[in-house]
Amino acid sequence: MSDTTPLRMGIIGCGFVTIRSHIPALQTLTEMRVAAVADPVDSRCREAREALGLPESAAFSSYRAMLEAGPLDYVLVAVPPGARGPILQDCLEAGIHVLCEKPLALRPRDARNLIDQASAAGLRFGMVHNYLFYPEYMAVRERIASGDLGQVRHIGLKFLGVPDYPGHPEYRPQWRHDASEAGGGVLMDMIHVLYLAEHLAGDRIRAVGAVIDNLAYADGEVEDLALLQLYFERSYATIHLGWGHGPGGIEVTGSAGRMLVYYRDHQTGPFAEVAEVEVVTARGIEHGLPAWTSPTHTTFQALHKDFASAVRGGGRPVAPAESGLGALEAALASYASALTGRVIELPLDPADPMYARGLQGLTELPAWDSSPLLRRRLFGLSLKARPVA
Repeated sequence: MSDTTPLRMGIIGCGFVTIRSHIPALQTLTEMRVAAVADPVDSRCREAREALGLPESAAFSSYRAMLEAGPLDYVLVAVPPGARGPILQDCLEAGIHVLCEKPLALRPRDARNLIDQASAAGLRFGMVHNYLFYPEYMAVRERIASGDLGQVRHIGLKFLGVPDYPGHPEYRPQWRHDASEAGGGVLMDMIHVLYLAEHLAGDRIRAVGAVIDNLAYADGEVEDLALLQLYFERSYATIHLGWGHGPGGIEVTGSAGRMLVYYRDHQTGPFAEVAEVEVVTARGIEHGLPAWTSPTHTTFQALHKDFASAVRGGGRPVAPAESGLGALEAALASYASALTGRVIELPLDPADPMYARGLQGLTELPAWDSSPLLRRRLFGLSLKARPVA
């Protein structure tokens, strides 16, 4: 294939993120063209097909039928996490490069097997980690890399006003509140915060301590609040994350300065516009508001362009599947910390029940008897017959 021939792309899963974010982005790009879409919900498949101007023959109720019809250079897999495993495996077995929505899997063992499968086949396997392309996070990373702030000591990420968007009404609107399908609550919904923290710190997470609770959904089985402490080799990060109405922003503290990013009305980004940027160094205080109002779909543009480049050139995408595995392990370590009351080291040991079983591994861990996970009976945990830490 020449460098000017568009890549042939398939989409598996035509829910809101596909219709509202991926398709508007893909329609602006010349690097690829969507050749087929697949979704078992007829109306979802039809809406995606019509938005892309595809013929009826390019729409499939079965992703396997779409793969067999081919040929495709890469696929976007954008179905709920609980359904992804077999789909990803089948795409890789078909010899097709894969770009996967987050989180990569519900269990690290499954994620590792998929990564190994892609590597053995020489296929590109990337994550939809589009937060890497939001201009405010790019600007913060650039300022850290410049050395203006000195040695970074702490990164604070506040996401306490995350909208609890429902899924499409023709599928299961509340699937994000189903632990078996989503793999967790707001933390899995916003697993972006974990790879973003690693990106800003320029290091992998070495350990996690967490408080996780459900304050607004009396009968819910997943969390709506996660307060995380991340340990890096030379710095720390705190993440305050919640569904609902709360403040958002970015604060970076270094040995020689600090940088703060606020959103309009102190809302949570990137669901609101950046309102102010402040950098404090020995040179003084800088105030300003660069042109940081690019819509969400432009981050998806950058992501697909990067992945197309990796497919053509054989390089690594900016967000390889390994980064998805790292974020998944950090999320599960957070749940384990919240249950046990202990700091959990990373990476997880393959013998760790959380590595093999995901959230179900919590039933094998010693519990802190005051853990909110037990008190709220989150994830189906029971107060009875549990080992005590």
